[in-house]
Amino acid sequence: MAPDRPTRSPRLEPETEQSLRALLARALHDGNHVPELHDALCSTADEARSKGIQAEQLLILLKDIWFSLPELARARSSEMQNELLQQLISRCIQQYYAE
Repeated sequence: MAPDRPTRSPRLEPETEQSLRALLARALHDGNHVPELHDALCSTADEARSKGIQAEQLLILLKDIWFSLPELARARSSEMQNELLQQLISRCIQQYYAE
């Protein structure tokens, strides 16, 4: 019997990741989330639900995007970074369970 292969976690579409990456980079630059983030998180949550991505998995994907941003190293303060990340997480959870 062949060994079980680990299953790949579903991923967001590359376009979704690119859009989120751009919006989050702007947030780091500006020091606050842009209004377009709401719509992006709505469509991201819809996509995640349709692909069977659980809320916890979606949060991990968003945090991976967040921590991969080169702008994070250039951000003004770690306090601002933490606040933006907490807001992102809260908004993501709200949108995921909104439907």
